[in-house]
Amino acid sequence: MRWIAHLSLAVLALTLVAPAAAQDPAPGEATSIAWAANLPAALAAAKSSDKVLMICINAKSVDGEAEEPAAKGLREIVYNNPRVVDQSRHLVCVLLTKDGSSKEYDVLRALGIDGDIISPQHVFLAPEGDRIVHRQEYWRFGAGEKAADALLSMMTKARVAASLDAPEAAPEGGAGDGALGARAAWITERLDKLATPGRERDQALAELVAADKDGDCTGALIGAIETYDKNESTLRAIVRAFGQDGLEAAALPLAELLKHKMDSIKLNAAVSLEYIGSKDKKVIAALRRVAEKSKDPALANHAYRALGRCGAGDSKIRSLLLKQASSGKSEFASYGPCIALTYFEGDTKAMRGVEKLLKSIGVPGGRRGGGTNTVKRGLVSWVLASIGDEKSADFVREELVDGLKNVKAFWVDGLRRFWENTADACDGEEGALGKVEAGVGGFVAFSRRGDLSRYGAEDGHLMDEARTDRSPTGEFRPKGDGILDVGGGDE
Repeated sequence: MRWIAHLSLAVLALTLVAPAAAQDPAPGEATSIAWAANLPAALAAAKSSDKVLMICINAKSVDGEAEEPAAKGLREIVYNNPRVVDQSRHLVCVLLTKDGSSKEYDVLRALGIDGDIISPQHVFLAPEGDRIVHRQEYWRFGAGEKAADALLSMMTKARVAASLDAPEAAPEGGAGDGALGARAAWITERLDKLATPGRERDQALAELVAADKDGDCTGALIGAIETYDKNESTLRAIVRAFGQDGLEAAALPLAELLKHKMDSIKLNAAVSLEYIGSKDKKVIAALRRVAEKSKDPALANHAYRALGRCGAGDSKIRSLLLKQASSGKSEFASYGPCIALTYFEGDTKAMRGVEKLLKSIGVPGGRRGGGTNTVKRGLVSWVLASIGDEKSADFVREELVDGLKNVKAFWVDGLRRFWENTADACDGEEGALGKVEAGVGGFVAFSRRGDLSRYGAEDGHLMDEARTDRSPTGEFRPKGDGILDVGGGDE
């Protein structure tokens, strides 16, 4: 188990204190967060007080490298912001700065967080300690007031998410009209709650999706699409609720919504299809039409990423993704096809195609490393690290690492380490892929420090509302979300 830190922005180089107080202080009274002594103590305190547990993973240094700026800014500034301190009294908080192999992390592993431990990150658990209600890997908000706003928003979202009850089991139904009638009444009762935004609607959607039996609940929600066609808030909520791994019954209805008049519905439908992972030819064809014809690069990117998962193994989809990754109208427009290729694991032709693309991008030129293709270079390296084989490792070392030998620039050492990690990941070395992912986060953050418009993203954000704050019940998580949800500090 290794810690992974955010790349240093300047050079692109990879680089339990006092127990919680017995009583909550009055607003404005506390001057620092009352950290629990350790994770077991925090779990016990959260359960006994019925409060959300905020786990702040914050390494002081990583693998012997220099102190990580984002982590230091959180510890010394953000966590001491008076507004953050005031809100922290509504949660139980624990700060973990020790190595990720510590036994304290057994709790997180049991909840599905395994592999490399990203630092900094924030994990919020329900009071019972048995489920994650919100999680934010990396830190892209700097250390000023915007950073405090970001953390406060996460704290609020976690408390709201934790307030939802565990889905109520529906009547099973079965022989006899009485049992069947009880189940139908249960479904109807929840459908009636969809009209009003808020906790009851979200609870009803969660229960319907969880209780589906032979498509009865899913079918009822599909029928509600027409009812709420012009109600953007409720229709969007239904579309997002359908974003569950393997929920095939919702795939074709979502594919139809890719043609909806409202942009938010189309964006969310594309992402939900990625979660479902449908192999239906009609779904794949619909995603392809949107990906190739949409004038909105964000929608096209979402559609390409869904196409990557749904069409993994399809030679025509592979060829399309390689072509679009190479010739996108802007650097931003190529991100979706690039990420989509990570779903082609074990595909030799995809590996060789990605190598060819990375060679065409090549070693950056100029003392400052060259602004063009900054993120794309890192992103394509990560794609290769995700699907590459031993031949890919040789390619990286011979074409890229060796290509830096005669380059004199301040960024060379950092880029060399990044590509060495890429080669190690292709060789299957444990922990190397996590280092590459952290490195790409640094490339993304670096790019956002400049003129964002030149990357083709109008607001400079590589994640949008269609991807954030989802609550999937399965284990599937879209490729690339963690490395793209980072950026360049205060704006």
